[in-house]
Parts: sequence; structure tokens; C-alpha cells
Amino acid sequence: MKGIVFNMLEDLIIEKFGEETIEEIYSDVKFSGDVLPFISPETYPDSDLFTILDSLVQKTSIPVDDLIFEFGKFMFPVFFKKYPVFFENIISPIEFLKSVNDIIHVEVKKFFENATPPTVIVKQLSENKIALYYKSERKLCKLLEGLLEGTALHFNKKISYVHKKCMKNGEDQCEYEIKFS
Repeated sequence: MKGIVFNMLEDLIIEKFGEETIEEIYSDVKFSGDVLPFISPETYPDSDLFTILDSLVQKTSIPVDDLIFEFGKFMFPVFFKKYPVFFENIISPIEFLKSVNDIIHVEVKKFFENATPPTVIVKQLSENKIALYYKSERKLCKLLEGLLEGTALHFNKKISYVHKKCMKNGEDQCEYEIKFS
């Protein structure tokens, strides 16, 4: 996983739980190597992210899926601020989601060596409804759900979705039916 993801998680922890919490986590946990500080373009083991999250669960008693969801929701405005070019001429959440796999993730792979973003395929079902297919070896569907919420907030839309199939239940990909209003 790229260092930029770790940097955003650090920012979330500091904003929601205070700088002392991230300092405690870093003094308490054992990472896969001598990695601190996390550097945006570098690649780190996914296990280091889960190590941070596990420690945060211990400190806050908040379930890991809830933390991952909030992290996804937190990430969206950060992406918007850091990479405004991906939002130029995008006027709807569906239009944005359609651009993720074929534009944004292509650019991520160019910009960040060894990046392995998930596959996100969108199929339009009606004017305000899509099917979204998510596939990632990390199985971070709760992060995706947080990003979906962040997308809806950004475009000032309400979102409802059904998680119809899930990789965590043995499916080869997650399938969502999503409606914006």
C-alpha cells in the first residue's frame, strides 16, 4: 500500500483522536520493518495499515469496520484537494465513479510505482442508479463504502446502496447496487 494512504490515516487519527494517539500507536506497535515516517510515494506492506487499525481499535473500542468506513469517508475530500484534476468537468457522483477505474487508477499506476489499486467497474442501470463491482486483494469494502459516502457528500446527493455480493463471503468481487438522489 502506498505511503499516501498511511499519511491520510495518520491525519484522520490526529483529527479525530489527537496527536498523542498516533504517537502512542507508533510507540506501541511493531511494523514489518523500519518504516517510520511513511513517505507518500513509497510502498509498504498492507499488514502495517492493519496493525495501525488494530491498535486504534484497542485504544478507542470502535469496531475496525467502523474505523475503515470513517477512513474512506475522510479520504474523499483529501483526494479532491490533492488531485483536483480528477474532478474537472465532473458534475455528478456517477460520472465520477465511472472515471475511477479507467482514468484515476490508470494515473495512480503511472504516478506511484508498484501501486495496486482495486478494480472498480460501474454499470449504469438508470439515470440515478448504478451497479458497482469492486475487486481488491485487500477486501476493503468498508473503505469503499466510506468513499461512496464521501462522494455523495461532495456532490451534495443522498446515497443508498445494497451490498449484494461480498468478497469476504467467498465471492470473487463485491457487487453494489447504488442509487443517488
